[in-house]
Amino acid sequence: MKRGEVERYLGHFFEASLFAMFLLGLANDDLYAAFSALFGLGMAMIPWFLKRERILVVPFELTLWIFFALFLHNLGILAKFYDTVWWWDKLTHFLSTSLIATFGFVGIVIIDKYVDSIDLPPRFLPFFIIVFVGTMGVFWEIIEFTLDKLLGTSMQYSLSDTIMDLVFDIFAGFIVAVLGPLYLRYRPVDDIVEEMKVGRVFEQILDRTTESDQNGKVVLK
Repeated sequence: MKRGEVERYLGHFFEASLFAMFLLGLANDDLYAAFSALFGLGMAMIPWFLKRERILVVPFELTLWIFFALFLHNLGILAKFYDTVWWWDKLTHFLSTSLIATFGFVGIVIIDKYVDSIDLPPRFLPFFIIVFVGTMGVFWEIIEFTLDKLLGTSMQYSLSDTIMDLVFDIFAGFIVAVLGPLYLRYRPVDDIVEEMKVGRVFEQILDRTTESDQNGKVVLK
């Protein structure tokens, strides 16, 4: 079986799984699980939409990572694994945070490539990833706290649970911070940009947000 066929079948499997979770949530009168699965299905469709509109091509490895994280998260909600399996929350936090860290990593190396006024020393990259992930983790915990207060959900179990979530977030960021620079040694940024077809879009953004200084360097407007 060719790689393209494997990617298509895996994509359909995860999309069908999320849709089945949506139906099961409705059948069990669990609206939170149902609409969480529906929201996850919408999130899973974003890479397909970006590719169809020729905006961006998300590498299938990242797309599969997105599917897997959404699948486990919604399975945990539907099957109550978040309440019965103590490590389920840590596992999904690790997966989702490492995914966010990877997107942050890819984003910053692309910005470093296209914006001449930004010079990113290689030693700074791991520091940026960990700070970025830590910030996103705190932001997510604030969202959970707000939803618990406003809607009566139980996304935060205790202060210890929140702190452990942040610890796993930082751990996931640390893993990406170590592996990311090593990955760039074997795969040039130009190859990543070419696969994602991000050059044309990014150059259009730069045309609107940057200008050249008297020395011909690109600077932010």
